[in-house]
Amino acid sequence: MKALIVDDEAHVITAVKLLVPWADFGITELLEASTPQDAIRLLEQKQPEILITDIVMQDLSGIDLMEYITNSPIRTKVVVISGYDNFEYVRSSLRNGGVDYILKPLDQHQLIAAVQKAVDAWNQEQALLHTVQTHKDQIHSMTNLCRENLLSKMLAGQEFRQSYRELLQICPELGEQAAFGFAYCNLSPFLSDHSSGQKDEYSQFREALSEFLSQSGSGFLVPSNNSREILLFFSSLPSGITKKLEELLTSLDGRFSFPTAMGFSSSSSFPNQLIETLEEARNSYGFLNAVTLRPFLCSLTSLPPTVSSVPLPPRSETKDRGLLSSLLTGNEALINEAIEGWLESRFPTSSPCLSHVLSVIEEEHQLFSDWVSLFKKRHEGFSHQEDYRLLRLPDISDSGMHLSMARFRQRIYMDVFFLYQELKNIHSPESDMIYQVAHYLELNYDQPFSQFSCAQMFFVNKEYLCRKFKQTFHKPMITYLNELRIRQAKHLLEDPAILVRQIAHDVGFEDEKYFSRQFKKITGMTPGDYRILHLQKGGL
Repeated sequence: MKALIVDDEAHVITAVKLLVPWADFGITELLEASTPQDAIRLLEQKQPEILITDIVMQDLSGIDLMEYITNSPIRTKVVVISGYDNFEYVRSSLRNGGVDYILKPLDQHQLIAAVQKAVDAWNQEQALLHTVQTHKDQIHSMTNLCRENLLSKMLAGQEFRQSYRELLQICPELGEQAAFGFAYCNLSPFLSDHSSGQKDEYSQFREALSEFLSQSGSGFLVPSNNSREILLFFSSLPSGITKKLEELLTSLDGRFSFPTAMGFSSSSSFPNQLIETLEEARNSYGFLNAVTLRPFLCSLTSLPPTVSSVPLPPRSETKDRGLLSSLLTGNEALINEAIEGWLESRFPTSSPCLSHVLSVIEEEHQLFSDWVSLFKKRHEGFSHQEDYRLLRLPDISDSGMHLSMARFRQRIYMDVFFLYQELKNIHSPESDMIYQVAHYLELNYDQPFSQFSCAQMFFVNKEYLCRKFKQTFHKPMITYLNELRIRQAKHLLEDPAILVRQIAHDVGFEDEKYFSRQFKKITGMTPGDYRILHLQKGGL
């Protein structure tokens, strides 16, 4: 605490300073002034808790000083000392908030008691102010919580109209057809589950956004079931608010290990377009450029039509099968070639949007899971490391979280080769290779086949491969392949609309007559006879 002593007589100030044990009252700084003007300057600069002032001075009086305090936000407690036993002085000092009036010459006991009284009055007032502020904070916090919960219920479609009526009582600006908006981001793809540092960064980012909303008075944060989502609700859209938000996001860029970009959407039809507007904000976030993570505030209305209308290409069964085939060979060149083809099929543009990249990551997860299931069914004893960490967005991004296709290729290669190594652990190397050759034939029965090329892919001698294959499956490799092709041809022959010539080509035979000979050799009938027999059975 600080105390200010004001008197135009220096010896009085000295006496007051000596008579009071200031430290006992927690007063650590003593200020002094010889004129009310100097006192006012110190009151404004230092804001002392206690003022001890003479009442009669040149120019201004102690009463004038007290009136100044009364009309200002300063809450200093005043003790008056005076050489005049004047009723009007006493009454004026009490009317202006003085806590005591002491006559000169000063009595130490009276002065100490007066200071004690002033300190007690200060402490009591501070305690009361603290209580009042605590109550205000609690009411404000409860109001905010109620406001957020009501909006959350509306977004969930729960008691929509009733929640809206209650929300209007708290936010009257949200009348029918009011303008509003959402800014949205989902940091789940960017954050680690175990990084305490990233948790702190996430909290700092939320706090910066919350402070922005509070200072602009334009809205509030909405709670989400997903702890990695951040949702800003704009209950009003003052001019320039989106530009200011983008400036904030831009200023935060590089401070965190995740992008400080958000999707934005607005509407002028509250509450009717509430849910649709939020969904558009989510979609806008998904259309962030994954390579540049720009713009910082992404809105579908501001994107070129060619960007916001590019669909995710359909899955290519051929490319998926080619990737699995390369896995079976363990051939690095084939694996890299297949990965390149698979990525080209998934990314028709060099600047894909964020949602596109996340969808491709999910596709890679599904492929990996399907392969694991397939190997467990085909190979007794196949064991997969269940805690193997699947591909995540940070794995294929640079330090700024921008998409890197080079990292994407590298990570897919790592996943493919990891499963290949798990396959090799089942059998001896020779047996493992032969079973994988058989699996490769099943995946590529419709492709041109050469035993020599196949041996090269699996890094073995052709004669050894053919001999080992026949020992393992008790039939030559060509016979095994033709049986696969004929088995598939049977399914295609069940459709009378497909020509036999087309079926022969689709299952890998270049010559229709050779196909017919092989079909009869394996099934005992021609393709035409098989089709007629199937149709007759279907008619029965």
